[in-house]
Amino acid sequence: MSYRLEKFTSTLQQTLAEILTRDSLNPDFKLVSILRVQLGRDLKKATVAISCPPGKEDHVLQQLNRSRGFIKRQLDRKMILRHMPELEFVKDSALELEQQISRLQKEGDHESTRS
Repeated sequence: MSYRLEKFTSTLQQTLAEILTRDSLNPDFKLVSILRVQLGRDLKKATVAISCPPGKEDHVLQQLNRSRGFIKRQLDRKMILRHMPELEFVKDSALELEQQISRLQKEGDHESTRS
């Protein structure tokens, strides 16, 4: 990834976090952590991987995707770009996979102490 693209992605991630924690009135957004932003090759789409407290993921994702217009307008005010990418919020699958691996390791450790 080029330096400019990395810098843009990092700035986009920081600005999104700022909007969700400071500018949004939705209290659920303050619990969201933005883990990474991936841009499409044409820079027209940004996939935003988030993490939030267990049990609230689906609800928060639904609210974020409904609030894309507001978030995009706020981004447009804070970042000067010709074209603001379309945002898509997704649950971070890497964190979920890590939790599954950790749970399986604990089960394996528990079974080995039984034997």
